[in-house]
Amino acid sequence: MTGASLPEDCSKQWEILLLLISSEEKKIDRTSENEIDTMSYFSNNEAVRKIMLQWLQQMKSSYGKKINEFDTALKCDDVSLLWRQRGNDNFRANLIEESYRCYSKSVVYAKHNGPMYPLALANRSASLLRLKRFKECLADISMAIESGYPAEQQHKLLLRRVDCYIELGQRSNARSALTAATQYSSTLNLSDASALEFERHVKILEKKLENPVCVELEDDDQLPDLYGGSNADFNAASSAIELRRSETVGRFVVANQSARRGDVLFSEEPYAWVTLPSDEPSCEMCCQPDINLVPCSRCSRSVYCGVQCRARAALAFHRWECVGAQSDLFPTIGIAHLALRVLLLSTSQGFPMVPQQSTKPTTALELFKCYSDVDDIQIYKEGTPAFYRMFNLVTNFDKMNNNDYIQYALTATMLTIYLEHFTTFFEYLPSRVPYALSGEQLQLFAAAIILRSLGQLVCNGHATLSLSTVEEDGGRNGRTVTEREVRRATAIYPSAAMMNHSCEPNIINTFYKNRLIVRCASELSAGGEVYNCYGPHRAREPAARRRAQLRAQYMFTCACTACRDNDRKDFVLLFSAYVCQSCKCPVPVSEKRARCQQCCADFQLNRALAMIDRADDLALQAERASNMEERCEKMLASYKMKQQVWHRHHSSLRAAADKLARIYADLGDFGRSIELIKQNIQSLEYQFGSFSVEVAHELRKLSDVMLERIFKLPGHPDYRYWCLEAHKIMNKAVQLMELNYGKWEVLVKRLKEQEVFVASLLAECRTPDTTDCVHQNLHYNLKI
Repeated sequence: MTGASLPEDCSKQWEILLLLISSEEKKIDRTSENEIDTMSYFSNNEAVRKIMLQWLQQMKSSYGKKINEFDTALKCDDVSLLWRQRGNDNFRANLIEESYRCYSKSVVYAKHNGPMYPLALANRSASLLRLKRFKECLADISMAIESGYPAEQQHKLLLRRVDCYIELGQRSNARSALTAATQYSSTLNLSDASALEFERHVKILEKKLENPVCVELEDDDQLPDLYGGSNADFNAASSAIELRRSETVGRFVVANQSARRGDVLFSEEPYAWVTLPSDEPSCEMCCQPDINLVPCSRCSRSVYCGVQCRARAALAFHRWECVGAQSDLFPTIGIAHLALRVLLLSTSQGFPMVPQQSTKPTTALELFKCYSDVDDIQIYKEGTPAFYRMFNLVTNFDKMNNNDYIQYALTATMLTIYLEHFTTFFEYLPSRVPYALSGEQLQLFAAAIILRSLGQLVCNGHATLSLSTVEEDGGRNGRTVTEREVRRATAIYPSAAMMNHSCEPNIINTFYKNRLIVRCASELSAGGEVYNCYGPHRAREPAARRRAQLRAQYMFTCACTACRDNDRKDFVLLFSAYVCQSCKCPVPVSEKRARCQQCCADFQLNRALAMIDRADDLALQAERASNMEERCEKMLASYKMKQQVWHRHHSSLRAAADKLARIYADLGDFGRSIELIKQNIQSLEYQFGSFSVEVAHELRKLSDVMLERIFKLPGHPDYRYWCLEAHKIMNKAVQLMELNYGKWEVLVKRLKEQEVFVASLLAECRTPDTTDCVHQNLHYNLKI
């Protein structure tokens, strides 16, 4: 190792260090050793410990400081001031969204006991008021005042508070707040100009109080109930399912009664979770997305949705993670951050007593064995400590490549050294373990928990998802938006982890903050097994590739129905197939020459590829076109050319149709746009199923274009027909989005508002004789 060359950036050294050290460590025998034995070996390896400690110190010195004038790991009022000044410039230029982002950075970097923090909060509250985010504005006002906002300026914040209460329809609070603001201002020695300005604002607010205000309804985020009630024998599960065990597949989940599509089978809080780095951060405590962020009081790397979540996180885990967050440690080590979090949360909750044990364990090995010596079905009963369910998840260490196992052990060693040298964790741990273990044994126990968790998380972890909406073409001329699934966090759900894999699952995973809600994706018969999909899906990848991925990560060969069915295992190849010029059947191509399996005609791949190149060139010309008409003409020519080469279900042909549909919508040619989107929906239904998330997104897109047509052409003879069709599509879009994401998603709420709006238009233009015939004459009928 002494001659090895490492990158100068120490964060990029980590994987190389693991490879170098693991290549020299050959003394691990997993046929006879357990996690305690492995970590005992590395805890006594002074050379490895020295390398790890030196690397951690480098990370802290490199990242735990002011990086540049715009960024710092620790608090810095100079950086905060810079961002607040940028926010002021944007606010004066009426760039309110950008001002809000700048003020948020100012809040993050300001010292909490310094003068910049309340100023940044107060300025951000002004942006929030303009953005109509009134509850968040109130929270910032309260924090600014509590943090020492200058007394001579507080009357302005108090009036802003009144405005928020008025907009929220809280008239009693508004009147009380207005009285308090007026009384407070009378205690100040305001200049004549300031007093006049204050009185002017008071009169404006008094007038607003006299007028009725349209109040937004409170968010209805009531979570769905478990189908048939909760299961006392299966934590966080429905009474309609049960946990079983067999010699061949281990633990698995079956239905003990029939269930319908949409019924909730699991509703589970995670045992542990970590949020992922993102430009749109989520709360590190509850995983709430789209937050008005409240930062850690010591570092500028951890953010929360409010002061309550910040306080809870500090007690549960962040007091031990703060230095690591400052040092940029956790983005560097990936899934190992969640393994550390398992240890920290287990410690915070307190390790449980061992069951029915006559002798008290005095070593880490004895304690580990006691925690393992349990009935792996009974530990899922309600009232059993959650730690047992986490501890007894499979690790697959016995099937794992030796180098991978050693790298996990080295990572656990490094994190133990981090806790030992950069935190006071090991001073706290003895009070949370119910048995008197020595300091050395406690460190060994903690290290082994991290190693065990790493193995468990690789084959049991979940990515928590939510929707993020973006404008197409950066908002340029666009009337349409699209949404993308965003990975907010990685979490572990011990009960839901009991579901086995199928490449054609019968459940849908949805997330509310960090809670996992599992619904039936199709009808479930009594006695049928409940299957999750661990990643590879029959509609997205061929059987051979799916099996290879599952073997690599989960250490098993998939034998699900989709993989066994020879007629369907290469079903996905249809969506990358060319079209036979003779019979129009699909031609999957893997070589330069191919033959149609239906009519045996030769297929000239080189000729097809040349036509696609010309079509792509036309599409590029369309993107560069100076006006929308020319853009549409060239994109249409490109699309028609691709239709001659690709099969009608080709995924890239769908993408080309989508681009053309957006251009038609921007030009106001809604009829053609709608027909293309319907065409794509039919293809997506064929590939993913009528209730799939892919169809849900396309229906949402279709409803947007239909609504735009209604807005733009209110006097058209077909106006009522359009309203009827749009209402039908929106209703189906709401059903599918709720099924796949939950009614709490912002996009679902927006769709519901659109559905109600179109229903009101229908009520206004109702005629007695047309309803039935219109529904019979709709051009497109979904399979739903």
